[in-house]
Amino acid sequence: MQTAAREHALRRVLEHLGSSRVGQTFGLANIDSFADFRASVPILDRDRHAREVEAVLGFGVADVREAAAHELAGADEERGLAIAAWRARLGREESPRVAVLRADGPDPLSARTLLADVRGFATAVLHEPAIDDPSTTLAQLRAFDPEVLVVPSAMTCAWLERARRMPLEHGLPRLALVLCEHDIGRPLRSRVPLASAGWFWRGVRAGVPSPRPPADAIALAVGTLLVELLPYSNPEDDGRRVYADRTVLPEDALVGHRYEVVCSSALGLLRMRTEQHVRVVGFDPPTPLAPFPRPRVVRLSTPPADVALEGCTVAGSWLTASVRQALSREDPALVGAEIGPDPQSGSSRAGRRPTTSLRLADAFGETELDAGGTKTGMKRVELRRPRALLCRIELQGFVRRDLAARLSERIDESLRRRSPAYAWLREKDELDPPRVVVQPAGARAADQEARLLALHGPVWLPEVRVVGA
Repeated sequence: MQTAAREHALRRVLEHLGSSRVGQTFGLANIDSFADFRASVPILDRDRHAREVEAVLGFGVADVREAAAHELAGADEERGLAIAAWRARLGREESPRVAVLRADGPDPLSARTLLADVRGFATAVLHEPAIDDPSTTLAQLRAFDPEVLVVPSAMTCAWLERARRMPLEHGLPRLALVLCEHDIGRPLRSRVPLASAGWFWRGVRAGVPSPRPPADAIALAVGTLLVELLPYSNPEDDGRRVYADRTVLPEDALVGHRYEVVCSSALGLLRMRTEQHVRVVGFDPPTPLAPFPRPRVVRLSTPPADVALEGCTVAGSWLTASVRQALSREDPALVGAEIGPDPQSGSSRAGRRPTTSLRLADAFGETELDAGGTKTGMKRVELRRPRALLCRIELQGFVRRDLAARLSERIDESLRRRSPAYAWLREKDELDPPRVVVQPAGARAADQEARLLALHGPVWLPEVRVVGA
C-alpha cells in the first residue's frame, strides 16, 4: 500500500541518496514506488550494510553534524502521537514536570529527539545527562519534585531505589509515571506505573509509545520511516532461525508472530536488517499519516547468535540451553555466563592439513622483499575457524576445584545430543571439548553498574548470552 507517509519517506531516501555512489549502485534514481524499492534493493544484513552502504557513504548511517539530520530522520512527524500516549498513561491533560536522566551516548540524534518530545509534553524539564552517585541524583530530583521521570532503563530506577532502600515515591511524592526505553519488565519496589518512552534506534524514531496495554507496547513508526517485517521460524522447533525470502508490510503482520524489523531511512539505512526483534500483540488505530491499522508490538531480546566452528555451526539456542542445563541443584547458583568461539583453539595442529585456505596476492612478490620467494606473488594463507567453545561463567557459592571440568563435560554431552554434526566431529577429534573459565564474583555486577552509569541503552542482559560469534 502506497500512503502519503511512505511516499514522503521514500522521496526523502531517493532525493538524499539517489545521486550518491550508494544510490548508483542500487539504482535508486530509477525507483518511483515503494513496491519498486522493495523489488530492486536487496535486504541487507548488518555486515553487508556496513560494507556496501555505510562504508561507501563515509559517515555511517547518521551524520549528526548535518543541520538537516533532524529533518532527514523525520523526528517531528509522529511526536504528537507520542505525547498523546504519554498523556493517556498519565491520566490527565495538564503538562507535568518531567525529569530526564539520559546521556547522549553513541546516538545523540535520538537523544535530542526524545528530549524534544519531552519538552513538547512538559511544563518544566530537568535534564541530567550524567550521574555521579545515586544520593546526589536523588537530592536533585527531590529539589525539582517531578511528576514524570524519564530514564533509559527501568533498572536505573531500581538502582536509585537500592541506594536509599525505599521505593521511589517515598522520596518523590508527586511522581505519577516513569517512562523507560528499555527493560520495562524488570521488577521495581515502586508502585508508580511504568510505560514506554518510545523506541529510538540509530538516529531514527522506530516506534511510538502506545496508550494500550501492555505497558511496554509500542506502535511501529510507519509514519516516520520505511518499515518492513521479516518473518522467521520459531527457533524452539529445530534450534535454528529460518528466515523468509521476503518481508511483509506492517499492516499485513499477524498477531502473535515474531519478526525482525527492516528499516530504510534518508539517514543512510537501506533495507537494513536491524537485528531488532518484535512480537505483534495487536494493532493501533490508523492515523492521517498511516491510514491503516498500525501494528502494536513488544520488543524481544535479540535471539542468541549461532557460532561457527571448524566443520559445523552450532545454534545459539542450543548453546544457551546447554549452559543452563549443565548446572545441577547441588552446584553453585548461576549468576551469568557468556559462551562463544574459543580464540585459542584456531591454531593448526601437528599432522593436520588446513581445511580452508585462500590464495592472496603478495604486494612484494617478485621483489627483494618477497619473504616467500615466490615467482607468482601468490601465497597460501590458512583461514581457520575455532575448534572449540569458550564459556566464561560466574557462580554464586562455593566452587569446587573440579567444577569447570565437569561443566565442560556436561556442555559437551548436551551439544552432542542436540547436534549430530557436532557429535560426529567430536568423535573424529576434529573439535575440542568446550573450555570453561569460572570468573571472579562480582564481574557481572560491575558490568551492570557501568551500563547504569552510562545512562543510555539497555542495562539488563540475558542470564546466558552468546558473544563474539
